[in-house]
Amino acid sequence: MVQSPPSPSDISLSPPLPSSSKSRRRPVSLSTGVDPGLLVGKVLTRLSRSRKHPTLTLDFSDNTTFQVLVDGYDPVHRGLPKELEMDSSLEQLLSTPTGQALVDWTIEDCALITLSDKAFESKEMEQRWDQDHIGVAFRSSEDRKWHCVWVTLTDHDGGTCVFRSYGDVYINQLHRSPRKRRSHVPYSPVDFCRPT
Repeated sequence: MVQSPPSPSDISLSPPLPSSSKSRRRPVSLSTGVDPGLLVGKVLTRLSRSRKHPTLTLDFSDNTTFQVLVDGYDPVHRGLPKELEMDSSLEQLLSTPTGQALVDWTIEDCALITLSDKAFESKEMEQRWDQDHIGVAFRSSEDRKWHCVWVTLTDHDGGTCVFRSYGDVYINQLHRSPRKRRSHVPYSPVDFCRPT
């Protein structure tokens, strides 16, 4: 079944996801990242969208952090502009000046899913094709909505989009190094510049 590109209102579904939809198939695991099932049962406390990179950071109450990342993204050699897209309710939640939202959600289900969208190129001759790509979907026990995150690759010419394609996303754990404590030098009344 060929589906048109998902509109944000179509993604934020009440459970369950339609079983007949091609977008419900769970894909073969990517070679990178962690099993999204690791997030099940964790309490999500903060979501943060990076302003510089296509990354969504998920902070949990047990002091673990996971990120939704773009497969193959290289911050030095970025190639076509990549942007994380998401369902309308998640988009609205993150539309703060900081790109962050505080929540108290217990993750009930989390999975990589296969989405199918219409990609296109219209530089010389318009072409359209169906493209399967991997997204991340999760649901919390508090709001009972499926939230979905995926990535688009676009190219513009004079403000007009002339190319739109899709890539894969995955989840990885962010291991933060403990913050170094600054060694504070206590105030000393001794003047080290004066000879004794």
